Amino acid sequence: MKNKKHLFHFIVSESMNTNVIDFLLKEFKINTFSELFETMFRLIDKKMSKMKRIVGNHRSEYAVIDSSDDKRLDKYLRISEADYLRIKRWHSLYNEFGMASIVREIILFFYNGVVQYGLEGFLELVGKELRIDKLKNDFLSKMTQLLNIAAQKQLLYTLLIENYPRYVYST
Repeated sequence: MKNKKHLFHFIVSESMNTNVIDFLLKEFKINTFSELFETMFRLIDKKMSKMKRIVGNHRSEYAVIDSSDDKRLDKYLRISEADYLRIKRWHSLYNEFGMASIVREIILFFYNGVVQYGLEGFLELVGKELRIDKLKNDFLSKMTQLLNIAAQKQLLYTLLIENYPRYVYST
């Protein structure tokens, strides 16, 4: 039963599909979107939980799919039962609007990281342990009066991507 795969449906904008997902498939040299997501999820799942804890209660605010592109596409993803349950737990634990928004966050996190550092450079950084206290302090000092949860998450992920080498332990 552990190998059971869930068919997970979510919506993306057409530009995210063509620009972000296709770019990641080419960079990772992976043929299927399910395999790409599984690879990304394995690299980030322990760190994602720690990052979500920084923001805390996400107040179940609607996550905008794409404000510049109103065309929507259905995407399907086969994920393991364990991964599905972990995403479902985050959805519940952090009061996220939906599980699909978590999947889109992971995709965009990798896209922005690969664009910033290149695939090899970003994979090397993602493989290192995060100094979560330093990230949290920097995030809280920059957050000021942001009330919108989506803006807080965007600030956190942008801060991490732009300064990733500062937030990892050197080995």
